[in-house]
Amino acid sequence: MAEAGVWVVWGIPTRGREVQALEFLKDKLTGYLQELVREGRIERFDAAILKPQSDQLGGFVLIQGTRQQIDSLHQDKQFETYAFEVQAIADHVNIIEAWVGDGLQYAFGLYEDALREAGLMS
Repeated sequence: MAEAGVWVVWGIPTRGREVQALEFLKDKLTGYLQELVREGRIERFDAAILKPQSDQLGGFVLIQGTRQQIDSLHQDKQFETYAFEVQAIADHVNIIEAWVGDGLQYAFGLYEDALREAGLMS
C-alpha cells in the first residue's frame, strides 16, 4: 500500500496560454501518470479539476506510491519535464510531498515526537 505521495497543484491557466493548458489537461495530465502506473513506477494517482472558485486553485494530481517510488520520481527527468510543463501553462504551481496511506502512522509519530520536544506533550 502507498505510504508516500506528491501533490501537484496549480491555479488558473497563465493568461495567453489557456489553449495550451486545455491541450495539456486533455492529452498529458493523466496519460503520463497512467504510463507510470503501468510500468509499476507509482501505485496510483488521483486527478481533479476544481470548480471555479479562485485563481489560486484550478486543479491537482495526488501521485501515490512507496517511499522509494516517490523518491525515484523526483530524480526522473521525464517527471521534472512534466512539472516544468505544468509551470509553463498555469499559475500558482506547487509540488508538495505528502504522507499517505501506510505513511500516516509515521507522520503521526513524527508529530508526537515534535510535541514532546517542544514540551507540549509528555
